[in-house]
Amino acid sequence: MARKCYVYIDGVAIDKEDHDALDKARGRSGATVLPDLPDFVSPLDGKTYSGRAGLREHNNRHNVVLADDLKGLPPKTTQQEFRPTERQVAERRRHLAEIYNHYQGN
Repeated sequence: MARKCYVYIDGVAIDKEDHDALDKARGRSGATVLPDLPDFVSPLDGKTYSGRAGLREHNNRHNVVLADDLKGLPPKTTQQEFRPTERQVAERRRHLAEIYNHYQGN
């Protein structure tokens, strides 16, 4: 059996999951209006951006996202094994041979 949680407002027990009843008991109704975000200075370009529209503009311009938007995503590992391609290995060997031959000739 699932447990229920109640909020007591003026001596009346109201189910915590019943948001409409909670709002009515608290004297609230309608949508909640959030204030706009304060101005901020970008650490990327030093410009000042204002409000949510400025934040969206900043994020689009610099191709970044807020850290809060990444919550819930699996962490990306930083330790990845590097395996050079055969072409990279051959190029390194050729370059090292050039260096070796250059100093052998002197």
